Amino acid sequence: LAAAPDLQQWWRFITPIFIHFGLMHLAFNALWYWELGRRIEIRSGSLWLFGLTLLFALVSNTAQWLVSGSTALFGGLSGVLYGLLGYCWLYQLILPNVHFDLPKGVVVMMLAWLVLCLSGVVTMLGFGAIANAAHVGGLVIGCICGVAAGGVQRWVRGRA
Repeated sequence: LAAAPDLQQWWRFITPIFIHFGLMHLAFNALWYWELGRRIEIRSGSLWLFGLTLLFALVSNTAQWLVSGSTALFGGLSGVLYGLLGYCWLYQLILPNVHFDLPKGVVVMMLAWLVLCLSGVVTMLGFGAIANAAHVGGLVIGCICGVAAGGVQRWVRGRA
């Protein structure tokens, strides 16, 4: 593992979400952020979406940094996107609502893409290095948050 980052430069754990490697990378990330983020924003508000975005960025970028080290260059919003996916997906399983009801094909496609990236095929085909640890870290923290938030809301509704 690389040496610990300078904690006085805390923003380095967030700023990779603003770095993109080409117009297509930015376009696809923006499209998925709009699609997944608007669901959360409509249901829970802009501040909640902002908080989740920061949390998912922090966790996914830290995971990638731990795997690739402090000298690696990585960027993109994909870790956050996998976090939003996991959040909507598991929240919906625990407490169904119209806003988080993703088409099953979206979940399957995103998870299949994750497996394809983890396999190394995407990198081998020349699409560049993939920040797999950021993707997995984002998905894990998103699933945890989706279970927690959905569970709390289900408990609150059960008491009412």
